[in-house]
Amino acid sequence: QGNINEIPQEQIAVNELKTAPKIFKDDCRINWSKPAGEISNFVRGLSPYPAAWTTFVDTEGKEISAKIYAVEKDEEELPVGTIKTDGKNYLKIGTKDSALLIKEIHLSGKKRLKVEELLRGYKFNNFTIKEY
Repeated sequence: QGNINEIPQEQIAVNELKTAPKIFKDDCRINWSKPAGEISNFVRGLSPYPAAWTTFVDTEGKEISAKIYAVEKDEEELPVGTIKTDGKNYLKIGTKDSALLIKEIHLSGKKRLKVEELLRGYKFNNFTIKEY
């Protein structure tokens, strides 16, 4: 039917294969000024390990680090880094082009939870995202 030129794998592997770069903690920090789709892919690619993370800051300046394991794009538009919640069912964070609905989160000192479970005992009313 056709001719196929065979190339031994040893010839290909020597020149084309490269190791992946090491991932450091700062590489996993979420940049909320990027588009929602790009952040969603970033979170999905780093979940469950090493996990994408961000830092929340309350009005008194207390910082809380959080790993984010699952997000979903939301059509609502919020300013970059703005947090919106009803205190019971959802937690949204603004990005460049729309909001992201956080589905699973792990606050430092707590265990990994779905947002609905976390909001039953934790309030995000006075928090913002720490900018870097």
